[in-house]
Amino acid sequence: MKRYIMKGLKILYAYAMAVLVFVVFLYPFMGITKEAFNTWLPFYSILTFLFLFTAVYFELKELAINEKKPHSEVAPYPLKGLVYGLVSVIPVTVITAVFSFIRFEDPIVDRLRHLGVNTFLGPLYFFIRWFNEAILSYFGAILLIPVIAAFGYLVGYYGINLSIREKLAGKKPVQEKGFTKSPWNPTLNEKKPPKKKKKKNVNKGQ
Repeated sequence: MKRYIMKGLKILYAYAMAVLVFVVFLYPFMGITKEAFNTWLPFYSILTFLFLFTAVYFELKELAINEKKPHSEVAPYPLKGLVYGLVSVIPVTVITAVFSFIRFEDPIVDRLRHLGVNTFLGPLYFFIRWFNEAILSYFGAILLIPVIAAFGYLVGYYGINLSIREKLAGKKPVQEKGFTKSPWNPTLNEKKPPKKKKKKNVNKGQ
């Protein structure tokens, strides 16, 4: 169980970094989009989601590869990435649930609560927005994290190659280069002795 918690914390850390990126660049993004900020916000969310996807995907892919090595003391299985992901989103789910269901009498404070939840789920907000911020969409968005973790782990577990570059170009065999002598090699200019001609054996008739 300790390993699940540790790996879950790594995924949670990746999510925290994605949220930090979302917050840091949010104000410059607001300055650029101005009145159209609300329209472009889901696209900004997608950009930070791609950051999250990349971090979690490669983390879990590498983890699966390491766990499948013969000397590994950990038993891998295909859906292990999903379990890691579900463990990682427990804190996110709890915080979202608490602040989604509580209400404040002051409309300004309640509005700040709502904006705080949306910011906390910034990298996943595009999903929430597509469902018009329905309460279930918040928890559906959180489940995207375990899905990414499961996908990355499966790719590593089965050794699937998803490199676009290699898929388009194909793997080319590496050609072996012949040995090239150094220009300072004293044998470079030596003349090779002429090959001796083999004498043909002539069978004489008795």
